[in-house]
Amino acid sequence: MNRQLQDPYVKLAKSEQFRARSSFKLIELIDKHKLVPKSADMCVVDCGAAPGGWSQVIARRFESKPQESTRIIAVDLVDMMPIPGVHFIQGDFLEQGVKDQVREALGGRRVGLLLSDMAPSFTGHHSTDAARTMNLCEDVLEFAHQFLACGGNLVLKFFMGGGEAELRKALRESFDRVVVEKPDASRKQSSEQYFVCTGKKHQSS
Repeated sequence: MNRQLQDPYVKLAKSEQFRARSSFKLIELIDKHKLVPKSADMCVVDCGAAPGGWSQVIARRFESKPQESTRIIAVDLVDMMPIPGVHFIQGDFLEQGVKDQVREALGGRRVGLLLSDMAPSFTGHHSTDAARTMNLCEDVLEFAHQFLACGGNLVLKFFMGGGEAELRKALRESFDRVVVEKPDASRKQSSEQYFVCTGKKHQSS
């Protein structure tokens, strides 16, 4: 509790009216790598969105756009308070029915940026947790293969501990550039890191 109260990013989130300190992770990544799509027909999909810190960041970048052309789709297992300009879908992203809802919400529009801050429910068993983490990451990558536009970008959270080398190889086959980042707002003791992937390659049929 004391760490939370003294955390500078918690204080900054309150002062800037962000729902979570994690907003500053995304701000750092999108500013450093120029990730936000500029084309008016490009959408952003935010996986593992609750409580909404990342969706808030993107919504503020898009706030000059008319709300009727909502370009942000957020997905999470738990409910999330509404954010203007964000279409929220509650459900398990791993389930096909939820992906179908995302496809419907896209309405034929392309995804220019895919965000995943998802994490599995940890058991404390290293190999099990590593496998669950990679399963999530592989599922997001498969979604990117289907819906992310050529030239689009992906931010994907993973946890050090097994499988990241194979995942990096798969990402490099699909994107022009793949780097690993640990934003300043990530807690130092956390093993979380992010693959930042830019320039999705054209996939030959």
